[in-house]
Amino acid sequence: MNIFKQFVKSLISPQTIASFRFQKIGKAILYVFFLMLIACIPLAFQIGSGLNALFNTVHKYVEELPSFYVEDGLLGSDELNEPYISETDHGFIIIDPTGDLNPTDISDYDIAYALLERSAVIMVAGDPEVVGYQEIGVPFSSDELLSMVETVNNLFPLILSLIVLGVYLIGTAVKFIVILLLSLVMLLMKSSMANQLSYKQCWILSVYTATLPTIILVIFGTLNLLGMPLLFILYWIIAIIIITYVLKSIPKPKDPITE
Repeated sequence: MNIFKQFVKSLISPQTIASFRFQKIGKAILYVFFLMLIACIPLAFQIGSGLNALFNTVHKYVEELPSFYVEDGLLGSDELNEPYISETDHGFIIIDPTGDLNPTDISDYDIAYALLERSAVIMVAGDPEVVGYQEIGVPFSSDELLSMVETVNNLFPLILSLIVLGVYLIGTAVKFIVILLLSLVMLLMKSSMANQLSYKQCWILSVYTATLPTIILVIFGTLNLLGMPLLFILYWIIAIIIITYVLKSIPKPKDPITE
């Protein structure tokens, strides 16, 4: 049975899962990587959509900024004679080369990103972060900032690939830990239903038992139907139910014939 058929059967048939107990452990390990690849597809689309929206929003805001430059630790502009204040969906953008505003004035905003005469200020939930241009030590301008944003936008496919790869590898590592825990649960439960199983067989069966709860977790998580604690509880309830049916599907060993 190929890996795709194993995936489908593991979603719907505890009896078929029970028959996988004689498989080689290498095939089960390969299945874990395959399962997590399937599970990461919706998350990859979510991450890609979110990053694309973020990059486009940042590019739009930077493109609309008035011309400015920072030299010798001071902010200057050939366009501005008064502070520039723009309200966006993500907070206020402030550029003030005149010196009329100081970091204390930015504290009046809940969320603000400000370039003042001598420092940059980021205000989030009343907690300002102030960085002086002298500390940065590198002159920059609005044109250079726009160029940097466009460069990051051009690297979007690479950035997305690295993030998704990292999520996949971390998710797979976590899945191996979960399978270890499932196998220990199965080891405790087997004594009353299928005591002849070895730990290796319990581990292999746990791999395929994890299929349905993993896919349900992905669907519910993608649609934001439940919070993480409830998803965790639901995962284990479904997994234990499937373990029970799998163990019940394993034939009892035949009693030895006595003369």
